[in-house]
Amino acid sequence: MLATLDRRCVYTTLIGRYEKLNEQPVARQSAIPFICLTDDPGLTSETWQVVRVTPLFEQDPVRSQRMLKLRPHRHLSGFDCSLYIDNSVALIAPPEQIFSTYLSNASFALPTHSFRASVRDEFEEVAACRLDDPERIADQLVDYATADPDVLRERPYWSAVLLRDHRDARVYETSEIWAAHVLRYSRRDQLSANRAFRRSGFEPHRIEIDNYASWFHRWPVTEGRRDDVRVYHSERAAKARAETDRLTREVNLQRDRAADAEREAAKLQQETARLTQNLSDRTAYLEAILRSRSWRLTAPLRSVRRWLR
Repeated sequence: MLATLDRRCVYTTLIGRYEKLNEQPVARQSAIPFICLTDDPGLTSETWQVVRVTPLFEQDPVRSQRMLKLRPHRHLSGFDCSLYIDNSVALIAPPEQIFSTYLSNASFALPTHSFRASVRDEFEEVAACRLDDPERIADQLVDYATADPDVLRERPYWSAVLLRDHRDARVYETSEIWAAHVLRYSRRDQLSANRAFRRSGFEPHRIEIDNYASWFHRWPVTEGRRDDVRVYHSERAAKARAETDRLTREVNLQRDRAADAEREAAKLQQETARLTQNLSDRTAYLEAILRSRSWRLTAPLRSVRRWLR
């Protein structure tokens, strides 16, 4: 892998060829390499060093991208520290300044989400915009609410910018936990960031900036982006909704059948009670006749009648 003397790099990932690689003019002012990890064999750039990679999941470019994003210690072994930026982020300050500002006294730094108040708010927004499979989002939310409800009240992180020192074991552990949650739950890694830090017991440095613009970046820069990924998610969401509707109809049908069976059972119970009461009444009437004086007095006549027959 590429490396420099100070073993720092800026990197981004572009998997699935659904958007144009944004150039970073500030790279020309820096001695730190800008590296793009991509599966596009024809990709070239004036400011990025293009490094070819094989996606982890050929049919899931989003998760493949996340694994590169969240685990730089595996894919950038020639570097000690990295500054990850989403392809939609444009740097306007040299990375040397960014490293010295945020990573000089920390080993993991990332911005706080500047327009979400809580992790639960982020869940609700992702679900409302149908940015991933609704069932998977719901499963993740229920699991977090059960195992660690306090995490849902925390301020969420904004993961479009990540500064990390790969040599810190806590960074390694947190990154692996974070990646595991993205594999198990939603691809939207901002949903699992807080949970990953809490699980590892490692608190990163929060960068308090406006996510849209700061002294060192602008966002979003999305020229040339295609809608393939959003279409992919929309199609999955539509399938999930259709399956949910089917299951709902099946549940309602079974509920109606159960209600019909309960009503039929109630009718049978009523009829059984009526017949039981009728039998009880007839038995009581017969016993009363057998105990009566008239029945005893007429016994000889009944005997003669049976003899004559």
